[in-house]
Amino acid sequence: MITTRSIRRLVATGTLVAVTASLGMFASATTPRFLADDPLWIETDTEDASHITPTEVNLTVDLAYNLIQGFREPVRVRAQNINSVDEVPDSSWFTNRAGRLPLAVGDVATGPNRSSGPAPGAWTITSSKSDGVTPGFTVKDATGQRWFLKFDPPGHRGMTTGTEVAVTKLMWALGYNVPENHIATLKREQLVLSDTAKFTPPGGTARPMRPADIDTLLARADRETDGGYRVVASRALEGKPVGRIRFSGTRPDDPNDIVPHQHRRELRGYGVFAAWLDHVDAKSINSLDTLVTRNGRSVVQHHLIDFGSTLGSGGVAPSDYWEGAEYLVEPARIGRQMIGFGFTAPRWQRTAFYESPTIGRMPANNADFDPREWKPRVPNPAFLHARPDDQFWAAQKLMTISADLIRAAVDSGQFGDAEAEDFLVRALVERRDAIVRTYLTGVNPISDPSLTIDGTLSVRNAAVDADVARAPREYRATWSTFDNATGDGRVIGESVTIGTTLQAPFVLPKTEGAIVKIELSSDGSAYDSWSVPVNAYFRLRGGAWQLVGFERMPEC
Repeated sequence: MITTRSIRRLVATGTLVAVTASLGMFASATTPRFLADDPLWIETDTEDASHITPTEVNLTVDLAYNLIQGFREPVRVRAQNINSVDEVPDSSWFTNRAGRLPLAVGDVATGPNRSSGPAPGAWTITSSKSDGVTPGFTVKDATGQRWFLKFDPPGHRGMTTGTEVAVTKLMWALGYNVPENHIATLKREQLVLSDTAKFTPPGGTARPMRPADIDTLLARADRETDGGYRVVASRALEGKPVGRIRFSGTRPDDPNDIVPHQHRRELRGYGVFAAWLDHVDAKSINSLDTLVTRNGRSVVQHHLIDFGSTLGSGGVAPSDYWEGAEYLVEPARIGRQMIGFGFTAPRWQRTAFYESPTIGRMPANNADFDPREWKPRVPNPAFLHARPDDQFWAAQKLMTISADLIRAAVDSGQFGDAEAEDFLVRALVERRDAIVRTYLTGVNPISDPSLTIDGTLSVRNAAVDADVARAPREYRATWSTFDNATGDGRVIGESVTIGTTLQAPFVLPKTEGAIVKIELSSDGSAYDSWSVPVNAYFRLRGGAWQLVGFERMPEC
């Protein structure tokens, strides 16, 4: 089994050579199979990264590289940062929330926020964003806290700001590191210039910012009836910015970054969540790595940021009709159009859309949404490397995001349009359900096995529990001994039942530390994949059987 721990062990002993070429050797190189503290639920960064060099992603190079990846068939290997029970441990990348914690409406409404927003009074501009349609400012509030301000485009009050806040709360619930975002209002007189603020006119060079430049930028923002401006205020992240997340490879100057990013399950699963939220702009520039101090050690914290191009918002205008259905560049599609003389219309041209100034543009009917056909604007290598077990992991997280939790996130966006908000909640519920239907049935959905001391095995069928599939005719368990040192085993029995509780066909071992392996499958299902066994490993410890290993798709 390839896990973060097995890779770290090879790094520590100086034996990690040509990781990607040696994946098939890891299982035999790791002895014993399960360690005393498995399963590991917290992955700690053990190396100091204080010498990391801040770098910025070259947007042109990143775009070209990702477009090329979209035309290649990825080699889909098992995720390499999972623990021994096939889950993603908490780390500097991800924190288990949905599906592991009992999230309440108030939790999602608050999300990552730890303050009430920018302090009232004067906000001092330290820099500005003058490119694009809508302006942006970096300011310090009256307490000296730094915030990034973004506005709605004219005529679309709430579209960018509300979307940013609502999606941030949902991404937090799903487990990602995201900024603290607040809806706020400001008056022109609140904005003052710092002595160092710079402004770059279109086609010009940077110069000291002038008061008139503020007015020029604000003229491109939606304005409230009282003359003020609605903004989303994003609190500066903790630590020193050192670059962006690349969705393939590793960062050479980060000693803790040892798993290729396209093989991290939380980044593969991010593709499922991006499809749910129609987050078409899921690329490196919309992420941020910061250097923070943890337990006296400098480490890199990885964040996802900037969710303005999600749901019905395209950031500076409503989402385009084609977004979510096509990449920016698709030679095959262009070729089909040329051969068909333009008469082969893509599906999105036949789709009805819901449009509102407050939330933008989304497909009107999301009940038949197919996440397998969804595409971001630019191919994302991590999304392309996702396997069915990665998508199953994400779908299990998503099924715990109830309609009430979705409503709490949408309400936090303060869109001010009850009809549009109701549509948004309904659309997200429909898209969630479509994803759950698609990915919970795509692999053997047996989950959460538990074993009592008397040999009673209980399991859960995630697809049946989610009411997206009918129960199979019967469940089957093949029981084996398991030698933790050698990996050898011997089949010692089989049990079959029509329910999700099975009995061991023999007396279980009573030796402390003994391990049994159970292969679990089902017969009489509409899905062929359900007959492919998942493997559960239980270790006897302190008079109880504890789940120490689980493999949904064990092959590399």
